[in-house]
Amino acid sequence: MSRRDAILNGTARASQLHEDLGLKNRLRAGDEPIDVLGAMASLDIAVVFKPLKGLLGAYLRVPGAAGVVITSERPLHVQRFTAAHELGHHVFEHPLSTDSTVGYAARGERRGYDENELEADAFASEFLMPRWLIAAHMRRRSYTKQDLFRTDVIYQLSLRLAVSYSALCWALYGHGLFAHDQAEQMASREPKGAKQMAAADVVPQTWHPDVWALSERDHRSIIIGGPEDLVVLELEEHSTAGFAWDLREAKALGMRIRADERVVVDEEAMGAAQKRRLTLEGDVQGILRLAERRPWERNGQPNQSFEVRLDLHGRERGGMPRAQRAALRKTG
Repeated sequence: MSRRDAILNGTARASQLHEDLGLKNRLRAGDEPIDVLGAMASLDIAVVFKPLKGLLGAYLRVPGAAGVVITSERPLHVQRFTAAHELGHHVFEHPLSTDSTVGYAARGERRGYDENELEADAFASEFLMPRWLIAAHMRRRSYTKQDLFRTDVIYQLSLRLAVSYSALCWALYGHGLFAHDQAEQMASREPKGAKQMAAADVVPQTWHPDVWALSERDHRSIIIGGPEDLVVLELEEHSTAGFAWDLREAKALGMRIRADERVVVDEEAMGAAQKRRLTLEGDVQGILRLAERRPWERNGQPNQSFEVRLDLHGRERGGMPRAQRAALRKTG
């Protein structure tokens, strides 16, 4: 088998697993990333997170069982890509594999990797970032193909797909949306500028955490990030009619308000629309709900509402995946 065939095999097998798990139909709204750990659980693959010296992950198959170990010391998007890589080893029924690097197949780096590793790595990229899922997220936010040449657009898409900025650049190359030199150029750009654009006047202690720019188009989406991430909401507010966004539930959830301002969209327009820009952060998991009400009707029917499901706990820090532990607590 050639290395090119190995990559094609990996891509094809990822597409088949999407179909087998019903993911394409379930995620067609473009409101969440692929749950790779959930997919592994459905295939009865035991997953454990622990510190690994010099490794990102490992896969082990024995008669009647399969297990994966993933580093607990790398960012969430690295953990997710590593998990998808190890899932690739599983679906191809590869033997024991230890992995110190991932993401090379999409970049066209084939030397130094055998066919098994290329199959698993191509599988990982396609499983997390299939063209149909990228397109679904783009449609939801009215992005065009030309918008993909904007760093801020790729960055915000990468957040919603729960992958790294550079991994998405190379996936776009794999899908034929970028030439190799375009992917290389876009991947070389630091997303710091995109973070600063989204954060506006709020300056975090460092620019390592992510900055989410959310709007009405993200209503009922699932946001998977870290405890130091900034969540910037920009929502239309009908203040001229006496309405304002009620933040009580955001505070009750545990979100801290870093900034709260009103922004006029078009100052020259008659009756110019006004946006409420809220910058929030918090190590929380749950549904963030906001309602637009008149202050004197705080318990009445809202004029409009907005909600997103947040998981801002960040990387898996050890043991079984958090979702599995939570499920066991419910059943136990």
